[in-house]
Amino acid sequence: MLAPPPEGHGPLPKLAPLLASALRALGCEVSLAPWGGRREGEPARDKPLQRLADIERVRRRLARQAFDVLVIHTAHDWKTLSRDIPLLLATRGRSRRIVLQFHGSRCDRLLASGRPAFKLASAVLVGLTDAAFVLSSEEQRQWHAFHPRGRFVQVSNPCPPAAALDPVPTRCQLALPADPPIALFVGRLIEEKGLRDLTDALAQMRVPVHLLAVGAGPLEAVLRQGVLHAGGSMRLTLAGYLEGRALQTAHQLADVFVLPTYWPEGFPLAIVEAMAAGLPVVTTRMRGMADHLREGVNALFVPPRAPAALAAALTRLLSDPALRSRMGEANRQKAREFAPEIVARHYLDALGAIVAGGEASGEVRGTV
Repeated sequence: MLAPPPEGHGPLPKLAPLLASALRALGCEVSLAPWGGRREGEPARDKPLQRLADIERVRRRLARQAFDVLVIHTAHDWKTLSRDIPLLLATRGRSRRIVLQFHGSRCDRLLASGRPAFKLASAVLVGLTDAAFVLSSEEQRQWHAFHPRGRFVQVSNPCPPAAALDPVPTRCQLALPADPPIALFVGRLIEEKGLRDLTDALAQMRVPVHLLAVGAGPLEAVLRQGVLHAGGSMRLTLAGYLEGRALQTAHQLADVFVLPTYWPEGFPLAIVEAMAAGLPVVTTRMRGMADHLREGVNALFVPPRAPAALAAALTRLLSDPALRSRMGEANRQKAREFAPEIVARHYLDALGAIVAGGEASGEVRGTV
């Protein structure tokens, strides 16, 4: 199993070891090896040589030991295509099967006009693999429409166990003001996660709310500058990247979780973690959110790029404590479906079917 190393930011460095541990508990022998970015802000000049060294390391490992399947955790864009295709060419035939697991993919571009080079590279990528795992039924359908001879299986990510909780967390731990309710955002600080839409929504709201934004990314500098210029009138705290106990504290202090994303992801781990913490969710009806969340039960859905609708959804939740409580409890129950032991069992069944050449539940496969 190839995935970014533990020192990296984002969900993958903690998801791959968690999944590997749960698979081992089911009797599967799993070896982890690094693939992808080593750390946040890794210099571009270091990446080509590092990826080549990683490929050679994987080749040697496959030569020393026979593996039934090589699983590669990745995404789907030009950056990952440029590194994954050489890896697949170098490792093809060195294990019985090769499976890509996409943590988000630009398969929507594959069905639109234009981008012939991107489509060709994507076809080469999936043509070099025996199957691909995706995190939403929408991606599964789009990939199958693009490459009918491919094998595409919908899986889930496991939810990490909760960190040790503070008995009574206080807002001062995260430098938060004492009074307004807190809306929590967790994700990469980029336009496509809807964070600027969220700050525009805050400006329209008459119900007081303070936004706690957890994460890092290129939009951080713009937002920090906006906070400085606005003085005390901008109800926003940028906490930076948090994990473990600090992230759990953010969940404890929040009243609602909000992620108005239109980024092409599968099913964000940030949403599952918020659900496990008992938070009601405001998000878009995209991909995995449409698969797993029910309107008014687990989440309030808003259209992408719609600050007014976002402001209305947040206002509704913050004005209705009973609704927040019902949704929070429903989300705690729903999050149990992503327990590592449950996810790993389905995952192992899918891998077993791929290795054996059979059909897995939830699979879309074209004729060969």
